[in-house]
Amino acid sequence: MKVEYKCKKGILKFYFRLHEDDRITYQNATMTRRTCTVRLPIDWTIDSIHPDVLALVTILIIYPFTCSKIILPIGVSEVFHDKFKECTNKEILPVNHSLQARSIPQNGFPALSYSGGVDSMAALVLLPPETKLFYLDRIIPAGTRTLYKKESAHFACKTLRESGRSVYQIETDLEYLRSPVGFPVDVAAAIPALLLSDYIGLDSVAFGTPIETAYKISNPVFEDYAQRLHFLRWGKLFEIVGLPFNQVVAGISEIATLKIVIDSPYNDIAESCVRGEVGKPCMNCFKCFRKKLIELTLKNEKIDDDSLSKLFKIYAAQLYLSEFPAYFECLFAYITSKYEGDHKLMNLLKKKTRGDVLDLSWFEKWYSPSIELIPPKYQSFVKNQISKYLESMTPFDENNMKSLSAYDVINSKELKDYSDEFAKAIKEFNMV
Repeated sequence: MKVEYKCKKGILKFYFRLHEDDRITYQNATMTRRTCTVRLPIDWTIDSIHPDVLALVTILIIYPFTCSKIILPIGVSEVFHDKFKECTNKEILPVNHSLQARSIPQNGFPALSYSGGVDSMAALVLLPPETKLFYLDRIIPAGTRTLYKKESAHFACKTLRESGRSVYQIETDLEYLRSPVGFPVDVAAAIPALLLSDYIGLDSVAFGTPIETAYKISNPVFEDYAQRLHFLRWGKLFEIVGLPFNQVVAGISEIATLKIVIDSPYNDIAESCVRGEVGKPCMNCFKCFRKKLIELTLKNEKIDDDSLSKLFKIYAAQLYLSEFPAYFECLFAYITSKYEGDHKLMNLLKKKTRGDVLDLSWFEKWYSPSIELIPPKYQSFVKNQISKYLESMTPFDENNMKSLSAYDVINSKELKDYSDEFAKAIKEFNMV
C-alpha cells in the first residue's frame, strides 16, 4: 500500500492507495475509505514526530488490509524496518540508513490511552499523577445514524482536566476507514498518544486491558501474554519506537478494576457504556448488563427479581449468555457464585457457568507476574498503588485461574444440558 501525508495547521490527513496484492476485506472488516484525518494541536507538524512513530501510526490504521509492503513518503530507521519485517513478515519502505531509532526520553511521561470506561479509569488510578491522558474522539460523519454517544467520556475528560489532570481529546475519523466502524487494530486506540509522543515527551503507553483479555482466561485457555502474538508483534513495535506497553491492569480482572474505581475518587465519572447519557447508562446493552451485575455483586447488594428480570430482557445479554460456552463465561461464574436468590434464570446461569462449584476468589486479586508488563521505571509505584486496593493471588489462586478451560465446558454433556435448559428458559421468559 502506498501512503501520502498532508498536514496544515495541525490537521493531519492520510491518503492510501492499494497495491494489487493488498486486500479490501479482511475477516469481517472492509476498507471502505481511502483517507482519514486526525486533528492535532495547531502548531503540530510532520516534523513534530519521529518518522518511525508516524510509520507505526500508519501501520495501525491499515495493517489488516496490507499484504506485503507499505510505501511511505518518508524513510524509517533500519532498526524499525527490520523489527517490522521480523514481527509481521511484511516490509515498510523506504529506509533512511542515517536515521537513528527513537529512544525513550530520559524525563518522559507515561501516556494512558483513555476511553472513559471503568478499566481505563482503574489504570488511571494506578498510574503516577504526571500521566498524560489521550482520548480518541471519534469524528462521526454528518448524516451518520449511530447509537454511539460521547457525552459521558467528554464529561469525564472535562472533570479530570478541571481536577488538574492533563487530558488530550484528539478528534479523528480513522474508525470510519473500515466497515463495520471500529479500530483496524485494537491498539490503534493509542494513535493520539503516538502522534503526540515527541510533542509532549512520552516514554510508555498504558491501556485498560484487563486480565481476561490479556491472558485469555478460559478463552479458550490461559496464555502468558508476554508470549502471545499480540505482544510479540505490537508490544515489540511499540517498544522499538521508545513507547513500551505499560499494562498496569493486565493482571487485574473486570471485577477488580471496578472494585478499584468504586474505592477511588473517580467512581462518579467512570462510564463504560457508549450508548447512554452522562450519569445514565443505556441499560440496554451487554456491557451495561455485565457492569451492573458486577457493581451490585461487589457492593454486596441484594438483587431483587424485578431488577434481574429487567436485565435479562436485554436482547444482547440473552444472545451472548445463550452461547455455549457463554460469552464472558468465567466472569458470570463469579457473579452467580455470589447470588443466593431464587430467580430462575440467574440460578440456571449459575449452573451453566459452574458458579456453584468453582473457586473464583482470584477474581478479586492481582496476578503479580503481570508486573513484567510494566516498564521498570513504573513498577514500584504501580505495585504500591495496587496494594492499596487488592491482595495478590496466592499460588493456589493462580492455579485456579490458569486451570479454567473452555474445552472443559465444551466437552461436558452436563454443562451442555444446563446450557440448553438456560436457552429454553430464556425463550419461555420472552413469552411472558
